[in-house]
Amino acid sequence: MSAVQRAVVALALLALSAGAPAAALIDDWRRPVVLQGPAQRIVSLAPHATELLFSAGLGERVVAVDSSSDFPPEVRKLPAINAAPVPDPERLMALRPDLVVVWGAGVSRDQVARLERLGLVVFVSEPRTLEAIANTLERFAGFSGDPARGIERASRFRARIAALRARFGARAPVDVFLQAWPRPLIALSDRDTVGDALALCGGRNVFRDLGTVAAPVGVESVLRAAPRLIVATSTSPGREPWSALGVLAPAGPIGFAEVDSAIERPSLRVTKPIEQLCAAIDAVR
Repeated sequence: MSAVQRAVVALALLALSAGAPAAALIDDWRRPVVLQGPAQRIVSLAPHATELLFSAGLGERVVAVDSSSDFPPEVRKLPAINAAPVPDPERLMALRPDLVVVWGAGVSRDQVARLERLGLVVFVSEPRTLEAIANTLERFAGFSGDPARGIERASRFRARIAALRARFGARAPVDVFLQAWPRPLIALSDRDTVGDALALCGGRNVFRDLGTVAAPVGVESVLRAAPRLIVATSTSPGREPWSALGVLAPAGPIGFAEVDSAIERPSLRVTKPIEQLCAAIDAVR
């Protein structure tokens, strides 16, 4: 976020805390998003946004979520809307939201424009770094009318990330294969927050230049890249075909670690799996 955009956000927070109509907040497509007061009825069409809205103190104002939102547990009681390929405009309008949050990687500009032509206020969220998680939380807090809770949580999150970066970031780099799925074998790139987390831990992604968030790769290409560690998440642990090939430690040269799947979602919950990731990398360093 630029200095100008930070200033816009700061003015918006001050205006809302003083009870004034909301100033413009900047979304992740660098568009001003304007509400004429604190958000009262929010539809979240992205799981990470749902979590951050609750973290910002807006949970009671979320009236519907996308079908993939599953945290915090309260969201399972809310009406669910399919976000892909496009949300049903009639269902959205029936909910009478004053704010709709969408995931930037899951929508096109034409789709957002169509929603806005219906009179909906749309905030596009696509945090790609750990710092962007804190920035998003602060911006959502700006829609609450009482931003103190969100600002304080963002500050605590930054402090935890800074402590981890100071502890692990300068250590000797370790080549890592980030396994998004075992069958078919899918690799993660460095494009989003997982890549930022890996760098924080002193890891070096062997497929950092995929050109997309994730892509299929061959077993042979992984072995040629010679990672010291294969990292999978709790939703796709998949030690095969690595165990069958005999490449996993202690018999082979490659370590294997499983971290909590929350690392794949840019929310405040990433801190625990980042700690797991850093410990796993340190163990093979």
